[in-house]
Amino acid sequence: MRGDLKNSPRIDFSIFFVNGIICFLGQQLIEVKNKIMFKSPQTARLNTKLEPYAWLSPSIVLFSIFLLYPIIFSFRLSFFDWSGYSRDIFGKFIGFKNYIRLIKDPLVWKAFKNTIFLVFTVVVIQNGIALFLSIVIFYGQFKYHNLIRALIFFPGVVSAIVIGLVFRKFLALDGAINQLLTGIGLGGLAQAWLSNTSLNIWIVSLVLVWQWVGYNLIIFYAGLQSIDNALLEASFIDGATLTRAIFKIVLPLMKPIILLCAMLNFIGGFRIYDMIWVMTRGGPVHSSEVLTTYMYYQSFQSNGPNDMGYASTVAILLTLIVLIFAVLRIRFVTER
Repeated sequence: MRGDLKNSPRIDFSIFFVNGIICFLGQQLIEVKNKIMFKSPQTARLNTKLEPYAWLSPSIVLFSIFLLYPIIFSFRLSFFDWSGYSRDIFGKFIGFKNYIRLIKDPLVWKAFKNTIFLVFTVVVIQNGIALFLSIVIFYGQFKYHNLIRALIFFPGVVSAIVIGLVFRKFLALDGAINQLLTGIGLGGLAQAWLSNTSLNIWIVSLVLVWQWVGYNLIIFYAGLQSIDNALLEASFIDGATLTRAIFKIVLPLMKPIILLCAMLNFIGGFRIYDMIWVMTRGGPVHSSEVLTTYMYYQSFQSNGPNDMGYASTVAILLTLIVLIFAVLRIRFVTER
């Protein structure tokens, strides 16, 4: 497994460590301030107004270093031609050529098309299955419903890289899927599934649905628990069946949660990288390429063009798309 695909827990611990140090220093500064500053009413009011910002400063610092600065750096780099090897990063200014190239690049539009397909497939199928399972488990009154939910949710806590490697092995020419087909007399259907340019994006989508359907199921299940049972009992007294009550009462009340899950899946779908990279590398011949893998191909991949400036342009496009859906999600949650 290549080093760039490994998840290093030390990065997360370092962030927590830095955050803890900044919080400690912020607390010490506040204590010093309280000791040395004159306790007039005006000063006390000013301290009350400024203190929340002092406590927010660790998050602001981390956000600025790890998110805001890279975005600004990438935006600036998108106007330059840099291979990633020379020390003079901003030495060759090319203006809007990268953005013009972005519009004319057929691979960008192919990656964008695959991204949209992946997002809508995951959103529709994943939310549909999760909603159906949550209703069945909640109203089915199974004896081991907690165990069932845990088993469905379990793939979501497994690394996407591990899942991708397992399914890549299953779907190989000598993998378990083809061996099963051969064993039941359907050997003619055996093939290198991930090399099929018409099927590989569908396969990756279904694997993603399988991994994350439990996440949506938990959210839907919590939404079902919040519905007042008196509404259903009243409908049963009026002669409604469970199926009719679900379509006329439960689903309308679940609409805000369904929309929230769909928005979260939209944002997550545009950011998918690891599963596709492990299973297909965006290939063959860019047939399963998405914006994230195409950005990596343009910048860091060993056999790629190593065009950091153009890759930054793709990154800005992806950032704008995710930002739009993030703003819509915030507005939706605020309105609700």
